[in-house]
Amino acid sequence: METGGWTTMGWRRSGMGLALLAALAGCGQADKPQAADLQKAETLRPADAALAVKYERSCLTCHGTPASQAPLTGFAPAWEARLNKGMPLLLSHVRDGLNAMPPRGYCNDCSDEEFTRLIVFMSGGGQGGAR
Repeated sequence: METGGWTTMGWRRSGMGLALLAALAGCGQADKPQAADLQKAETLRPADAALAVKYERSCLTCHGTPASQAPLTGFAPAWEARLNKGMPLLLSHVRDGLNAMPPRGYCNDCSDEEFTRLIVFMSGGGQGGAR
């Protein structure tokens, strides 16, 4: 059936095209932190009080805000590819620095075990308590 130059099939295809565009517009949203993710990153702290002090002093400034381009604390999509490379490589990045992150991430008194625990916490693998 034809209506004003559009066939019924044309309308169906157009509708499917619009649905596809709408679906694609939503793509990538899961990879971008939303307001709740930002609030979570600002408030999460490691449950261990001593580790929380080191986190606040050395990690929070960059990992608590997306402006720094560092992976956001508690936002798993930002950490997934990094974690897939393995903890030994992540530890070497922390020790040596990487991109804008300075060597040892400003935590000169952190041990490798503490760095590992901080990475696990920030990547969402550790259960920290919000403050």
